[in-house]
Amino acid sequence: MSAPRILLVRFSAIGDCVMAAWAATSIRRRYPDSFLCWAVEARCAPVIDRTDLATQVWELPRDRWKRARWSPKTWAEQVSAYGRLRRLKFDIGIDLQGHSKTAICLRLSGAKRRIAAKATDAFAAKLNPVFGQRPAEMHVVEWNQQVLSAAGDFRLPDAPIMPRRQDAFEAIRRHIVEGKRLATISVSAGQPDKAYLAENWRVVAEALLADGYQVAYLGGPTDSPMNQEGTIDLVGKLPLSETLAAVQCSHLHLAGDTGTGHMAAACGVPVVSVFGPTDPAVFRPYTDNGIVLRDGRETSLVAPERVIRAAHELVRREDAAVSD
Repeated sequence: MSAPRILLVRFSAIGDCVMAAWAATSIRRRYPDSFLCWAVEARCAPVIDRTDLATQVWELPRDRWKRARWSPKTWAEQVSAYGRLRRLKFDIGIDLQGHSKTAICLRLSGAKRRIAAKATDAFAAKLNPVFGQRPAEMHVVEWNQQVLSAAGDFRLPDAPIMPRRQDAFEAIRRHIVEGKRLATISVSAGQPDKAYLAENWRVVAEALLADGYQVAYLGGPTDSPMNQEGTIDLVGKLPLSETLAAVQCSHLHLAGDTGTGHMAAACGVPVVSVFGPTDPAVFRPYTDNGIVLRDGRETSLVAPERVIRAAHELVRREDAAVSD
């Protein structure tokens, strides 16, 4: 099997798709000529590289399906979308999410060999063979790599292949000053209890402005604008592809437990992460060039002064690496 046909199933969320890119890159490195198809929710698809990583991205309109999830028409459309994957005649199918929705997709894909990283419910467990139980303290990226071992000899890459869209970079350059260090701060959070307080981010931003950075806030359409003097407020103004480009252009990124932190890690950008209820041993941005701050299960317990000190520490590390 010098060029196997492989299906990777990871529908969401944005950060999880970025972490799954390590596994996808491992497949591409092992089998450069493989046909690698990634089944993903349309809203998360922009973080998947279509030039060197995925041969095909199978986008699914799950946001629309969720709005009418109990409709027979919706169910029929989903089954039809998953069933059409059979035409691609996969040798191997790997489900890195393990929910019923992704388990159904993998089962209906017709892949000759199916592997699931986990099963979050009994129904999912019945549909596909489950690789095993992730050790409590093992990072998701490393567990995904373990799952791949069931399909062959794969090596964990130093970094994943990520999109680098020229049009997205050009769009971001209209907002920032070329040649001046950029620090981006994401105010997004997938869950309310993962959010870091806006007033704390403003304290951090003031310190970064005093250090000579241009500071840009990032966030999704449901996040509140920051409206802080001296900063660039891009909250709710960028599509995901341009948000990724903004992170890639950054000299420093700061975020809660959210997707942009994983983007920064994947792109080699120094990142400070503020965690709360989630275990950072398992879900932190997968990088040696990052600092995770946590003080119990509430992000608000992490003082902004600690975030500022962590940012300064990362900058010192970066400067020392450059001088060496």
